Amino acid sequence: MSLTDVLCKKALPKEKQYRLSDSNGLSLRIDPNGKKYWSIRYTEHGQRKSKALGVYPELSLKRAREIALDLRYKLKNTTEVEQEQPCFKEVAEDWFNNQKETWSSKHISNVRASLDELYIALANKRINQIQAPEILQIIKKIEARGSLEIAKRTLSRCGMVMKYAIAHGYRYDNPAGDLVYALKNKRVKNLASLTASEMPEFLRKIRAYPSDAQTHHAIILIMLTGVRVSELLQARWEEFDLEGRKWDIPEERMKNRLPHRVPLTDMMIAELKALRLTHNQELLFPHRLNNKESMRSESILAVIKRSGYAGRMTTHGFRSLFSTVVNESNLFNPDAIERQLAHVPQNRIRSAYNRAQYWDERVKIMEWYGEQVKRWMK
Repeated sequence: MSLTDVLCKKALPKEKQYRLSDSNGLSLRIDPNGKKYWSIRYTEHGQRKSKALGVYPELSLKRAREIALDLRYKLKNTTEVEQEQPCFKEVAEDWFNNQKETWSSKHISNVRASLDELYIALANKRINQIQAPEILQIIKKIEARGSLEIAKRTLSRCGMVMKYAIAHGYRYDNPAGDLVYALKNKRVKNLASLTASEMPEFLRKIRAYPSDAQTHHAIILIMLTGVRVSELLQARWEEFDLEGRKWDIPEERMKNRLPHRVPLTDMMIAELKALRLTHNQELLFPHRLNNKESMRSESILAVIKRSGYAGRMTTHGFRSLFSTVVNESNLFNPDAIERQLAHVPQNRIRSAYNRAQYWDERVKIMEWYGEQVKRWMK
């Protein structure tokens, strides 16, 4: 973006020296003491050089531009004047702030962690001067720790910053684009889930295990509702309308950052009423040591493991089971099933999203699935 006299005058000193860029390699340097200096950067015989022009405002913006343009023509045959571009951290923070409103708090935290990894080596490097080997070196260090998935996600986010830089004219290529082929492949391992035929025996052992009532209610409700385990364990009583037979999950707890509604069946309501008799806290499943925090999913997983199903069933396995059983029934609209699972197309316009879409059919889905669970529990 070209400078104006207003921008030059209003540029305030910061803790560290910084620059405001103009055309033809011209930039205004602002020192911590408040003084401002004009300079031009250029490349001569492959070497980057800088030439001081004068002090602002004694040397005006208009005159500084004239000098920079004149110098460019004088050195035209031997030099290439560089347009000074922002540092990687400046561009990354701009991209981050531009995107984060649509992200969940967990995703924001994950992206911030990726950027912090990249900042170690790239923070103060000019965005247009960063090359693929520099990025790969950072990603390989993460990979060497055994964090293959984090390495790939960090590389992906670096690529997004580079694409943002390209869109703003800071550089012309994406040096992170093809680096994924230099990384190790991670063997995909699906989260364990039992089949419908295995559920009667599984539930018999779970119900026989000497655990607290709260954990037992959590297992039944996570199985009945088909939601993600965090969405259930962090739920509050105020979200439930037992008379209206619905549970509204707020957008901040949803993976896709869109509110979601779950139909409540007779069996779910019975479980909720029984659970309510165990405590009077705001959370459905308060932690036993701190009722302001929710119980951990590890509590459920521990019961599953100790019942003899370590490696065969997980907390996410209940959601997979729900999807498999309902889809394989061939009784319902696949779009209604996807909406009940809160799977929303990436190109969905937020304002057009309807949390109660396919509601009548989703009610039928949950009632039908509840009957399957009843049979497993007999």
